[in-house]
Amino acid sequence: MIRILISSIFLMLSTSMMAQSNLQKVFNQKMDVADSREMGTKMLRMSESFLGMPYVGGTLEGNPTERLVCKFDGLDCTTLVESSIALAVAKTENPTFEGYKNELTKLRYRDGIIDGYPSRLHYILDWLYENEKRGRLEDITEKVGGVPYKKEINFMTNHANLYPALAETSAWEKVKEQENLINSREHSYIPKAEIQKAEPMLHDGDIVAFTSAVEGLDVNHMGVITRVGSRAYLIHASLAGKKVIISNVPLAEYVASVPKHTGMIVARLTDNNQ
Repeated sequence: MIRILISSIFLMLSTSMMAQSNLQKVFNQKMDVADSREMGTKMLRMSESFLGMPYVGGTLEGNPTERLVCKFDGLDCTTLVESSIALAVAKTENPTFEGYKNELTKLRYRDGIIDGYPSRLHYILDWLYENEKRGRLEDITEKVGGVPYKKEINFMTNHANLYPALAETSAWEKVKEQENLINSREHSYIPKAEIQKAEPMLHDGDIVAFTSAVEGLDVNHMGVITRVGSRAYLIHASLAGKKVIISNVPLAEYVASVPKHTGMIVARLTDNNQ
């Protein structure tokens, strides 16, 4: 029995070490991606490096305790954006795997501290606010034609059955507090019908998030802008396409084709280091 237990522990450790080694290898390859002095171009190149990667939903869920999840072999829309930012920042500031993980933690968790499920920035409106506050990005929605986005955000606490971690009362209460804070702030969005007017003002590497028609939910989906000729296209981890793709139609037409998208929010990476 003891021999079996030792063998099992050794196997788990070996598997973990192999996974870490594979992550390090892929990270090193990402650091060889063509460089640029422009942060937006860095962001674009890193997101392009994931083209063809399988779509995997809920990549951050299912762990018994909250921990930093690093994946390069399958992404959802949010982890594509976060991974691309963290890689672009690491290449600029600290081109080590530890540097990448440090930025990913700051992007994903309030004040860069992992302290249980509620410490993760679950709502994109909150994610944008916190990462703008630390100087990593700027919400430029209002500058490119945005109008007030007024909506009560409460999807998670109103649908706690969809989130096993919210079964714990304290976790539900903390997320409710976060929803209240989100609802106390002012937000902007570009309505669906106005997106084509905003397209010429978008840059390579801009981050776009699509506001939701679903009651209580802020954003359905997100991705990265790539300019092709005079139009903007979307690089995103597509559920329908089952992988990371470039949209086959320009941004305005893509958004118009999705009934649950009501408009978009735009953010741009900065070169400020915090």
